[in-house]
Amino acid sequence: MPDYKLVMVFKNSEDKSTTMTISEADPTVTQANAVAAMDAILAANIFQPNGLTLVSKVDCKLVATTESDFYDKPAI
Repeated sequence: MPDYKLVMVFKNSEDKSTTMTISEADPTVTQANAVAAMDAILAANIFQPNGLTLVSKVDCKLVATTESDFYDKPAI
């Protein structure tokens, strides 16, 4: 079963991109939910990475990853 994370990219007050990743995201999250979350983050203005204000949305995606373990450590 894949693991999901929500990756949100914002522009900060120095016009540089800042990425915020939410691990263990709900795989049923919709585009509308994700955009609403980004809007709430901007409106609340409580996240200031490196002391810089987030000013706009740049990108948002739901990422699914799977892992395949190809090596089993031998028993000692």
